[in-house]
This record gives sequence, structure tokens and C-alpha cells, in this order.
Amino acid sequence: MYIISKLFTYIFLPPAIFIWLLVIASFLVKKYKYLFFSGAILFYLLSIRPISELLLQPLENIPISNKKANLVVILSGDDIRLPYGIMLAKQNNIPLLFTGGGIKKPTEADFARNIIDQYKQIFNFKLKTYYEDKATDTVENAKFTKDLIKKENLSNKIYLVTSAYHMKRSIIIFKHFGFNIIPKPTDFLIKPTNYNFYDYLPNMGSFMNSYIAIHEYFGILSLLIRGYKIRN
Repeated sequence: MYIISKLFTYIFLPPAIFIWLLVIASFLVKKYKYLFFSGAILFYLLSIRPISELLLQPLENIPISNKKANLVVILSGDDIRLPYGIMLAKQNNIPLLFTGGGIKKPTEADFARNIIDQYKQIFNFKLKTYYEDKATDTVENAKFTKDLIKKENLSNKIYLVTSAYHMKRSIIIFKHFGFNIIPKPTDFLIKPTNYNFYDYLPNMGSFMNSYIAIHEYFGILSLLIRGYKIRN
């Protein structure tokens, strides 16, 4: 019964249902059948784990460095980044800076401040922290962080904490603004497990991972068009 339920989920729920519709349309519509069928194939490929991870692999292949930094900078986003950034700052006895605003109140910086304050109270430790609360994208994260470290006389040699898939684009941007970066990626999307039968069935998780990877590639392309350079 479990296997039947699992197969039903993979075969008839989105994105599979849309793939089936494109396949059916390719048989019913003569004029555009190749277009519909090609769309079905592309949709299927983007919805399976091997392809989504193939797209993610160049993004998440981040060299690990043991070099020391003088400041932890956390980009707004997933909750995993906060405890990891706090751990880095405590282990190395260096300040922490969180950057992220958004268009809503409270800002992401406000949320981070509350979480970090709770960590300080629960575990009874002191940590010098700074918050940048105006940035709405990664370029502004870098720009406003640069302004803040100049104001507070902080170092530009940083541990940069962000999602693994977003790290390559973040490095390009932060180096453009003069930062010396030691990447510290979190929340990897590539799973450290072997593929099985179900990984070749379309699912929304893999489709979303493909979307995320393609979005990052377009983001990097946009930076290069705008004059940003990939620096070692």
C-alpha cells in the first residue's frame, strides 16, 4: 500500500500531471506536437534529482579554507545561518554582522537580533554584534555592509555565511566591493546519498532545486553583463 501511495504521489501530483498533459497534447495537436513533447521532456528532466543536482553541483562546489577571518558576515535567509555564524564568531572570538532588511517590518535584521539575543541569554555568552537593516538584495548586502564596517572600523577580511547555492554569486559581489572573503556555506541542497528509483520520478523538490540553480546562473550572468568580474 505504501508503494502504491508513493507512486501515485510521484506520477499524478504536480509536476508529473503537467508533464502528462504536455505529452497528451503532443499527440493531439499535430502542428506543435514537437514543441509540446520537447516541453514535456524538459519539464521531466528539471523535475528529477540527478538533473537538479547536476545543475547545483558547480554552484555548491565551494573549496574549504582554514584561513582565519576577523569578522563573520551572515546574509539574510535560512535560519541555519544564524547558529552557524554565531558558532564561527564564538570559536574565533570575532564580531558578527548580520545584513538583511527587506520591505516589511519587522526586518530580517530585527528577526536576527531577537534570535541572537535569545542565544546570548540561554547560553550566557557575550558577542559583539552589528546589524544592517536596509539591504533588499545581495548587491545591497555588500554595499551597505561595506558602509557599516567603515563606520565601525571593522575588518573587511570576513567569513561569509550564506546558502551554498548562493555562495558563488555572493563572492563575486562582495569581492567587487573590496572584501577579502573566506566562504562558509550552509544548507546544501545536494544530498549526500546515492540515487534510487524514486529519484528518477518527477517531484516538486527537485523542480524547485533546478529553478534555484537556474536563477543563480542568470544572476551571475547579469553581474557579468553589468561589469562585475570573477576574481580569485
